[in-house]
Amino acid sequence: MTEKYNIPVACPCCKNKRMFDFIPETVGAIKIKCQRCGNIILVEFKKKKVRTEQIGV
Repeated sequence: MTEKYNIPVACPCCKNKRMFDFIPETVGAIKIKCQRCGNIILVEFKKKKVRTEQIGV
């Protein structure tokens, strides 16, 4: 069974944190909307790393 980690991801603009389930072997990206400031955030999952980037309002 693959182990999942619950990690916080913060909006680069307002620092609002949101929790995500992360599997270390996961590779890919998703776009989310920050619930606080409305910015669109790109969340990239790379093996054992998570990176966020603001891509719009």
